[in-house]
This record gives sequence, C-alpha cells and structure tokens, in this order.
Amino acid sequence: MASRCSYLAEHSHRLEATAVTVTVLDGQSLAISTFRKLDGTCWEIRQRYLPAQAHGRFLLKGRDSGSKVEVVVGETDHSTYAILYYQKDQSISVKLYGRTSRVSDAIADKFEQRVRAVGLNEDVTYYFPQYGFCDSADESHILDETKP
Repeated sequence: MASRCSYLAEHSHRLEATAVTVTVLDGQSLAISTFRKLDGTCWEIRQRYLPAQAHGRFLLKGRDSGSKVEVVVGETDHSTYAILYYQKDQSISVKLYGRTSRVSDAIADKFEQRVRAVGLNEDVTYYFPQYGFCDSADESHILDETKP
C-alpha cells in the first residue's frame, strides 16, 4: 500500500497481514470482507463498494453522509492481482492485492510504477507481512459498515 495517511505512517511498525474477500452481489456492487488481526484478535470489516458511472469505478460511503471514497480498479488480470486507487478529497492511496501472499517481481514493479505516477514514493509505501493471516472472526469481532 502507498499512502500519505498519517495514521499509517505513525503505526506502520504494527502492520498485520490482511486478507480480503470480494463478492459480486448484484452484478455491479461488491461486498468486501477484510480480515485482519488487531492485538492478536481476528476482526472482519464488511464494506460495500457501490458502482459508479464508469466500469471499474466504485463509491465507498462512510458512516457520515458526506464521507465517500472513490475506488478505481487501475489494473488487474483477474486471476493474479489487482491495483486499486482510493481517493478521498485530495488524498490518494494505491493498494496492491494479490491472490496469494506473494506476487511476482513484475507485478510489484507495476505497482511501484503506479505509485510513482500519482506522485507517491517509497517513503510512503508500506509492505504488509506475509504471515499471520486470519480468514474468519467471531460475531463479536465484526465491524459491519454496510448497515446504516
């Protein structure tokens, strides 16, 4: 992930492995389940990406009505990786998702090129650990952002 997010910069030493499951709901919107550990406990964060006006573009609405993040699929081969852009106001982040915890050097190079193309660099690029994944959470550790 590449981002100028101050929280990420301050807490980058605590990054945990993250697993994401994507489900196409109605042929357009996406149900996103992110599984990550926080202090050794697995949490699931559920979100819904709503289709925007163009193919490969989505909106992620925040808890308050004025908050929204634009999500753009920058590049994908649908079987190995996807590079997504997340933009809120004037801030942009770039994320690389792989179907496995390790991607090829060629894909990593593509990601780094995309990061530079939006004006970010290696100083704000964070690599998440390739170990410690979780793929489920008990009901008391689910943050469901799809419900009003």
